[in-house]
Amino acid sequence: MAATIANQDKISLKVLFQKGHYKVIFAEADNNFVDTLFSIVTLPLGTIVRILGKSPDQRLNPLVSLQNLHKSLVELPESYLSSEEGKFMMLNPRTKIHECCTNLKLQIDDTEPTKYIICENEGCNKKSLAYFSTCSLARCLYCRKAMTREIKYTEMFDPTLPRRNERGVLVPDPETFIVTDDLFVVPNTLDAGLRLLCDRGFTDASHLEEKTIDIGREQFSFELSSSLICLNIIFVFQMLILLRAALVLKYPLTYLVFNIIHPIGTPVRSLTCNEEDRSLKTMTLKLTLQKSTSKFLFAETGEDFVDFLFGFLEIPLGTLIVESMNDKTYLESLENLYDSICGMDFDRCIRSRWNRIKRMLTEPKLVWKYVSVNQISPLDSSEVSSEINYQYGVLGTSGTMFRSSNVSDCSKYNLRFKDPRVEGKFLKKATKFMITDDLTVTPFSTIFAIAIMNESKVPLKDLEHHVVTIGIEEGLKICNASLKSRSTLSDVLLGPIIEKKKRDAEEFQSLSKKHGGPNMEQITGLKRKK
Repeated sequence: MAATIANQDKISLKVLFQKGHYKVIFAEADNNFVDTLFSIVTLPLGTIVRILGKSPDQRLNPLVSLQNLHKSLVELPESYLSSEEGKFMMLNPRTKIHECCTNLKLQIDDTEPTKYIICENEGCNKKSLAYFSTCSLARCLYCRKAMTREIKYTEMFDPTLPRRNERGVLVPDPETFIVTDDLFVVPNTLDAGLRLLCDRGFTDASHLEEKTIDIGREQFSFELSSSLICLNIIFVFQMLILLRAALVLKYPLTYLVFNIIHPIGTPVRSLTCNEEDRSLKTMTLKLTLQKSTSKFLFAETGEDFVDFLFGFLEIPLGTLIVESMNDKTYLESLENLYDSICGMDFDRCIRSRWNRIKRMLTEPKLVWKYVSVNQISPLDSSEVSSEINYQYGVLGTSGTMFRSSNVSDCSKYNLRFKDPRVEGKFLKKATKFMITDDLTVTPFSTIFAIAIMNESKVPLKDLEHHVVTIGIEEGLKICNASLKSRSTLSDVLLGPIIEKKKRDAEEFQSLSKKHGGPNMEQITGLKRKK
């Protein structure tokens, strides 16, 4: 597993806090800790969901709807997918800086290293347009055999990537940093530390205390319901605990050090779209509600909307942050982390290198352009078009693929990334699905629909149906709600429906009073349960 580290590979964190108060003021950290911290913003949401499932501390449970969405994709029968490798590519999105982050001392991303494969048949590879893939399930478009021949790939002609022999991975080594309780990061200077203390009202250093913790494999204890429970767990990754806390808490560092939960902040922000975006593609959902309570039961939809939902898993966290509004949210600590990267600067000798890395951290892009055409979100998460030609040749003693045609003294042939989509989609046409309120997606089943009604104790005569249109605005709201809610579709779609029912009821009541007619609530059953 990529996140595994050797016993001696521990990262120490020196923490400053007020005596008698279990709340972190700030910590001093080395470049290895900050490297891992900064790499968080490059992770796709699906990757975050997967790695958080490995965290032993499950008290905090963010991204519940996204967890269900991820599980739905994992369990989706292959017969609903347009190609064998489609599911693999959606479940394993990679940002351009991913390979660089494999050099981190402490990795929290357990995604396997990228493997590049071509067809075993030399004749297929020598065609004017041959293909390579990063999916072990890929099949050659010519002979239809599995693509199993592994080749090397080098970015030797791409000046944007950091080199292995450069000082540090993301931030320079041996630089040290100050990390605040809400994850704002600055270079470690006396002025910065004193300013933080003054801003928090500290004038007497005798009231302060320090503590050192190791990030790595160790015995881990945390307090639960006033009882101390010791977990003798070999692999406990505190960085995963910190990430989990950063998604739901205002002060994640205090949670990591003292296991204390501070109140959650205001709801997560809403993503926005401009007027031009509103005119783009729309999709439809048929909602089934309980008539008497307006309770959401399930939705029916086609492959286009489900393709769109699965696309949430590919969006890098940093992309989500930068495309959001600037209001305060319970993602404030992650926004602080992102702002720290944007504002970080170093001396001239490494500034050029850092600026390249900063761009990849603050604008994380997927390596390949394989986002579904049904992804109506304006979030630009593609870096390289699948239509770019690559070269394959012999450099030294090994076969290597590269992105430049200006290489001499090597026999080479053209390769292109094999698109896992069919007609730009991951799911087959004309397939029908059901979606529950918490974004559990299953193939449509009448029996399953009846089971949902029975479980909710809803009589068949107490049902109503509504067809709603999903455009970019609604789609972004659903993406937003999936980060924090267990009732994602209700939160986004039911408001307008309930408001319309209320207006209709009030209008009918008004007419009834004028003409002495019956009560609207008695006729429509709109009276909600108390």
